Amino acid sequence: MSAWDAVGSGPALAGAVIMLGRRELASASLRLSIAQGLPKEMWGGTREIIDVIASNPRKGHATELMYRVCEEADRNAITLILTCKQFQDGMTDEQLSKWYSRFGFIPIQDDPVIMARQVQVEIH
Repeated sequence: MSAWDAVGSGPALAGAVIMLGRRELASASLRLSIAQGLPKEMWGGTREIIDVIASNPRKGHATELMYRVCEEADRNAITLILTCKQFQDGMTDEQLSKWYSRFGFIPIQDDPVIMARQVQVEIH
């Protein structure tokens, strides 16, 4: 188990790996949460990325952090979802959508733009 994980309890999360809370890498951070808008039966295998923040943008820190979170999600069979929304002086919703697509996210809703990333499994 990595430092990001804990074993779940309760009927919706029994035995599930829980990737929750804040992740940081250099000047970048992001928050993961249970996607409470989904049915409880889906909580064990889905996490919502609440925000991705780079206090010193254009250094690649947020990109590397996203790759690490996606790899962790894949190892634990976790689907990731997020809402594309501009923060302060950051990228536009359209730019964010393009950026997230680099990590395998696809749009599943248009307004607001919600994207999901299914578990990526390597086939040998």
